[in-house]
Amino acid sequence: MEDPNALKACSLTCRLLFGATRPIIHQRAYFPPRPVRVEHPKPKGSLFSRRRVDPEARLVDANRSGLLRYTRHLTFQAGGRFFNPQNMQPYLPHLRSIANLHTLTLAHCDFRVHSLTQVLDECFGTSTNTLRHLDIRNAYVTGQQLLYIISQFRLLEDLTIISPTGAHFGLPVPAITQSPPLRGTLVLVQPNSREFSDGLATLPGGLNFRSLELFRVNDSQAVLDACGHSMTSISYLWYELGGSESESNSHIRAHIGM
Repeated sequence: MEDPNALKACSLTCRLLFGATRPIIHQRAYFPPRPVRVEHPKPKGSLFSRRRVDPEARLVDANRSGLLRYTRHLTFQAGGRFFNPQNMQPYLPHLRSIANLHTLTLAHCDFRVHSLTQVLDECFGTSTNTLRHLDIRNAYVTGQQLLYIISQFRLLEDLTIISPTGAHFGLPVPAITQSPPLRGTLVLVQPNSREFSDGLATLPGGLNFRSLELFRVNDSQAVLDACGHSMTSISYLWYELGGSESESNSHIRAHIGM
């Protein structure tokens, strides 16, 4: 079943269904960008208080309840903050409890830090051999850093990169000596960096994507050539035929769920 509300309703009917639906209900975890604490009065007769707490407190509660072990899809909204050990420290003990992560979405993160290797290992070291789908959106990151992040997940198959910025800040990263299989779907939206496009095409393990979805990509020839042996479908969009740029952008956002 894909309806979370229906699953939650089923989980309240008996102990057996509660245990059976719990791993499915809690497959997704979302960490919002800024600490927000809003308290509401407890409804009359309710066993639970109507309280929203900051992301760190939500993580603590989820970890204490043992819910993070069910997490398969993690979305982290950084709100433009630096992705460094200082900012990530409150989350680290709880992120390490996620041992079987399959899908990771990182949005509005600033990766232009010298401690990138350290923070990746501390935050997602337990997921390097489990992650299959990586989605990086609106990140501040150099082309080389982006390639390094991709190379850290050994079983990665699907890759989505949406509108990265900051290509002119050349912070060093270690040499890339290995790369994942990359044999699923590649979605590129305005990568804005030929360094990244060319680097992606020359990763040590090559590109084996079966499906390509390219939106407003200027320099895609190297990627297309690298995927020529494995590609079975391609979708390429610059502007909607007969439409304006704003209409095209709306189509792109709708297509990729932005």
